[in-house]
Amino acid sequence: CSEFYHDQLQTPEVPTEQKPHPDGTCPPASDGGCDCGVHPCGEYLWDHRNGSQLREWLIFEHILGPDGIGSPAIDGLFIDDYWCSDLICDMDPSIAGCPCGDPVQGPTEVERHNQADMGLTDADILDLTRAWNQTMGQAQQAILDAGAYTWSLMHGQHNANAMPALLAKASCAQQLREACAGGPELKTWQEQARLVGVVLNGGGFAQLAQDIAFFLLARGPYAWLGWGTWGMCWPLLDDNGSGGVPRPAVLEEDFGEPIDKTCWERPDEPGVFVRHWTAGLVELNCNTFEAKLPAGVSHTEDFVVE
Repeated sequence: CSEFYHDQLQTPEVPTEQKPHPDGTCPPASDGGCDCGVHPCGEYLWDHRNGSQLREWLIFEHILGPDGIGSPAIDGLFIDDYWCSDLICDMDPSIAGCPCGDPVQGPTEVERHNQADMGLTDADILDLTRAWNQTMGQAQQAILDAGAYTWSLMHGQHNANAMPALLAKASCAQQLREACAGGPELKTWQEQARLVGVVLNGGGFAQLAQDIAFFLLARGPYAWLGWGTWGMCWPLLDDNGSGGVPRPAVLEEDFGEPIDKTCWERPDEPGVFVRHWTAGLVELNCNTFEAKLPAGVSHTEDFVVE
C-alpha cells in the first residue's frame, strides 16, 4: 500500500456493473487497471504545517506553472474543499464553513475516520486548518497578481456547485432594476466578478436570447455566461460522438464593449431595459419578455426573440 494517508473516495476505478460510471475510468485489470505509479490511486493530503517549502511549490510550480495559470489556455482555477476545525468553530461559530460537517472536522470530502486513521489530535487539526488558510491566502493573492481568478473569489460562489445569477421571467424587472442604474445591486455587478447561467429546459435552452440580453445589460468588466448551474460545464460529446449540445452561433458573437456605463430603464417604458454596446443596442422588455440583441461581427441582422 502506502505510508501516506489516502482514501479511495472520488478516485479512478475500473467500471463495474454496480458502478458503471466512477469518478475517473481505468481500463480492465487485464489491461493494467488503475496505474497511478508507485503509490495507489487515492485522495492524498498535504501537511500545510510544512511551511514555505510546500507552500512555494504549490503556488509557484503547481498553480502558477506551465500546466496551471502559466498556460495561455487557462484563465483561472477551481480550488475546492478546505480544512475545518471544531476548536476554531467553538471560538467563532460565524466563520465560513462552521460547524464542521463535510463530513466531520478535518479535510472536507475525505473519509470520516481520517482523524483517527492519521492519529491527529483536535489541536493538530486546528494547526492544520490555520496552515491551510495561510496557504490559500497566499495562493489566492498570487493568482490575482498573475491576472487570473479562482472560483471562490467570485461573487456568491461559496459552494462547490455553481450559484450563478439566473434570469426569471416573473422577476425580470425587479432583477434588472436592482442591477441597473440606481439599483441596490449596481455596485456588486460592476465591481465584482459575476457568473450568469443560461436557463435550461431539459437538455435545451428555455430563453437563450433573454439570458444573453440580461448578461449584457447587467454585467460589469468581469463576468462569465455558462451552462445551467451544476458546475456550469458545457455538455461535450462523449467518446461515441453523442450527448453533446452544439454551441449556438449567438454565443460566438462579439458585441464589442459597452458604451453605456450601466443599463437603464426607459423612463417612458417601465419594464424595458437597455444598454448601448459598440455593436448596437441591447434591450430586454420584461413586460413581454422579448429580447433584442444587436448584430455582432459576423451577422448583419439583429436578433429578435420572443
